[in-house]
Amino acid sequence: MIYLDNVADVFKPRHVLIWLVSAFKAGFINSAGFLATGKFVSHVTGFGTQMGIAVGHEDYFFGVELLVIPLFFILGGVITSFILDQNYKRKECPPFFIIQGLITLMIGLVIYAGEGMEFNNTPFDIDNKYSVLELFILSSLCFICGLKNSLVTWATFGKIRVTHLTGLSTDIGLNLIRSFKKNYPHPRMKESRIVNFVRIMTLISFSVGAVASAIIIPKIGYKGFLVVFFISLIMTLISIRDFRARSKMPLLTGQ
Repeated sequence: MIYLDNVADVFKPRHVLIWLVSAFKAGFINSAGFLATGKFVSHVTGFGTQMGIAVGHEDYFFGVELLVIPLFFILGGVITSFILDQNYKRKECPPFFIIQGLITLMIGLVIYAGEGMEFNNTPFDIDNKYSVLELFILSSLCFICGLKNSLVTWATFGKIRVTHLTGLSTDIGLNLIRSFKKNYPHPRMKESRIVNFVRIMTLISFSVGAVASAIIIPKIGYKGFLVVFFISLIMTLISIRDFRARSKMPLLTGQ
């Protein structure tokens, strides 16, 4: 992750690649999470419904298990906020590398834990009951996605979200016509064309990550997570480099 001076920098071409790589990672993890656990892990909408159904069938223990999972997604946001929400002097770089490093570590733990189980393309048990190890993997994937989405959202002033497509698709639809029409009458939300282009590319990148995961994971199991592990490791090293470089810059105070 990189430091941005202001919200206008979010959509500069040299920064867009970072958001697209992050979306690729999210799509890969979401697809891999479903193949491995039978649950989508980059968004939490369905968990509330599933929990209600479980409780309705008096399967209270399974309902509690499902409740724990979205809480880990939220926990990712809480930790990101705790680490990054500080008083920064101008040009001072937030410690993005801590979040990136934690994401990399958690992916590594998922690979390690997953290798202890046999991957047979059958999401967990047929009766949908999770072992402790399986629940750890599922919760960890939700936690990773919570960290990733919160990190990108925080770094881009809330302009980019990479782990789910509902709001993104809505924004694309609302702005699609005026992206091609030069003099669109009375737009309620004025923004440059590049914004919707980035949204479309983010959706495509997420989808490409999901397709790549669907091809790789069934063939090599949890080792497939090495793809996003190394991407995350590279992003961590870049974050450390940027943090160290900016730490050596003279800080401009009172401006």
